[in-house]
Amino acid sequence: MRVIICDIYVKLVGHNLGHIQNILRYLEQNPNDTEYIFLLNPEAKTIPSIRSSAKNVQIIFFTDEEFAPQLSGMSLIKSTQLLWKSVTKYMNDWKADRLILMMVDMFQHTIGSSRSSCEITGIMFNPYPRVIPAANTLRAKQQTAITKARKLFTSWWMLRNKNLKKVFIFNDRQTVQSMNETLGTKIFTYLPDPVYNYPSRQGLFIRQKYKINDDRKILLAFGMIDSKKNVVNLLKGLQQLSAEDAAKTCLLIVGKIRPEYEAPLAEAIKEAKSLHPSLQVELESRFVDDDEMECFVGQSDVISLAYVNFYSSSGVIGLACRHNKPIIATKFGVVGDQTREYQLGITVDGHSPEEIKEAFQYFLHTAAPEYPKRAKDFVQAHTSEAFIKTLLEL
Repeated sequence: MRVIICDIYVKLVGHNLGHIQNILRYLEQNPNDTEYIFLLNPEAKTIPSIRSSAKNVQIIFFTDEEFAPQLSGMSLIKSTQLLWKSVTKYMNDWKADRLILMMVDMFQHTIGSSRSSCEITGIMFNPYPRVIPAANTLRAKQQTAITKARKLFTSWWMLRNKNLKKVFIFNDRQTVQSMNETLGTKIFTYLPDPVYNYPSRQGLFIRQKYKINDDRKILLAFGMIDSKKNVVNLLKGLQQLSAEDAAKTCLLIVGKIRPEYEAPLAEAIKEAKSLHPSLQVELESRFVDDDEMECFVGQSDVISLAYVNFYSSSGVIGLACRHNKPIIATKFGVVGDQTREYQLGITVDGHSPEEIKEAFQYFLHTAAPEYPKRAKDFVQAHTSEAFIKTLLEL
């Protein structure tokens, strides 16, 4: 059997790299008779960890010419139609038996319009049932209704392809059931979002590096820093603390900041510091390696998942659980459900600085917080092996 695993978003920033790295490592350690061809974006060629010694694994890359539509700025529909022609060519040239798309969302319309030569499976990151209005206004509700209708139609259209066998959805049995019932299918399938285990960087001590006193609680905002990470509202919440509490607080922001978010974030930091000069804010605006990431999460006190306009699974929740760290999470979507189910922390409306402040005050003033209660259970239910075996159908 020959399987093509296609991922067009393998970069030093984001979760896609972690998935590919761990699948490659698993196949090295667990050889089988299936031949795996990893078809990746050209940028992935420059990442040293994208390699394998497994005899049944080959790694190939789209050419710059084939991948040009994805970088051209043309519409998503047009660019993915052109890219899909290249995917189809690789399927035919390699005589693949199965194609696994590591992100199926943008290919839904092309899958539904094509007649593929092999089975197709893939991971859907943004299923329509979890979309909710960004604000409690009529306009926001109308926009959400239109978005959900469009996403529902696109999902239905994708199902026209009879070679589409499974669409995996991370950590969300409720959405799997809802989509299967609504669309009259059994294709949508639960997939555990994996908790990866990386070594910590030796000699990296966060408090020492940023001169954070032991009496300060560190609230960590981690990952690609953009509007959904909601750091501006974290700052607005922390600036509502008393002067005494602010002097016991450090907001640690770690991750590459998206260009459009740089100005509002800088303004929010300036405002918070002007109101509370004793509030410590540390910013590390760059991609951090896996072993650094382990130190940042493991040495912080509370982890922020108080996201906005984000309803899917997040790998940060698994990191927090593995280090047994409490979280402040959004009330909504998969992250909110998991936080409540496993009693991992406090859920808030990310649009409410007041709720964020109150949640952080709980951890600031509670000597022995009750959270997280079931972090170990979460980790055991979301192992890397469970993810890979389900995805590769081993």
